[in-house]
Amino acid sequence: MRAKLKGEQDLMKQLEKRLGKRKMLRITDDALIAGGNKVASIIEKDMFSARGQGTGKSARATSVSKPETIAGTRTVKIHWNDGSERFRIIHLNEYGHFDKAGKWVNPTSKGVIENAMRQGRETYFATVKSELAKRV
Repeated sequence: MRAKLKGEQDLMKQLEKRLGKRKMLRITDDALIAGGNKVASIIEKDMFSARGQGTGKSARATSVSKPETIAGTRTVKIHWNDGSERFRIIHLNEYGHFDKAGKWVNPTSKGVIENAMRQGRETYFATVKSELAKRV
């Protein structure tokens, strides 16, 4: 495992030398966005197909953030930012909640996003790898 990691680091260093840091960052960011968009579309599709999703506004509000570096790792985030506080509704539907009377509510769509993320994991990495291979 370590040899593979070392090999990947060496490859990245060689590519940075050949292409420059800025271009490598742009290529990496484009690949991350493509992978994030694939996973976002899986989540959106699963949210639409889940029973009890109402109008579908939550599914349509699914989007991918711009790439950023978090703890030394370049990443994108999937979020729901449509100008409202939709993320709160999504959180309640994803994990369940207590209603005003104190009764626990298990929505029919509970866990849809987590399952879609799990299903989309391999798709994400395959897409990022494929996008990088096209550009480098």
